[in-house]
Amino acid sequence: MILIHINNVAQSLTQPTSLAELILAQNIALDSIALVLNTEVVPRNRWQTILCQHEDKLELFSAVAGG
Repeated sequence: MILIHINNVAQSLTQPTSLAELILAQNIALDSIALVLNTEVVPRNRWQTILCQHEDKLELFSAVAGG
């Protein structure tokens, strides 16, 4: 079992999961967010190749237009 934290909420994974797979499983559009993994911004072109590790901390951010 792999325990990760997404926006400070613990979540368990039963198998190795890429960042892209994880985001899609959350029903979030890949092109609408920025991702920080353990305090480092991860470029979108690397999301498919990075697998979540036990105790990873992910922060997901979306831009909101308005004024």
